[in-house]
Amino acid sequence: MWAVVDEAALRRPVGDRVAMRAQLERLVEATKLPNVTLQVLPFAVAVHPAMTGAFSVLRFAEPELPDVVYVEHLTNALYLDRRDDVNQYLHVMDTISVRAAPPRRAADILHEILKES
Repeated sequence: MWAVVDEAALRRPVGDRVAMRAQLERLVEATKLPNVTLQVLPFAVAVHPAMTGAFSVLRFAEPELPDVVYVEHLTNALYLDRRDDVNQYLHVMDTISVRAAPPRRAADILHEILKES
């Protein structure tokens, strides 16, 4: 799994302080897993192409299965499989992953947020 998470999502209080700290600590642990790559998109990247909302790119081990983009809305969800749509989302993913802090910095950023909470 490779995730790029906006710093705002990590700092927005959801639940009480104990729950927030537990979630951040779990993310720190996840950064140590060999099958997880986590990047944080810092506030310093003011405007970025993923600001319109979260999405997931689903990739499959079987080469004959094409990539699919999953976009969740308030009342429904979309699975986009048209090549042009998928390519647009892949471009956005590439853009934000380049602008985000490198994966090796994720745990440090999470620890900084934990100190402040």
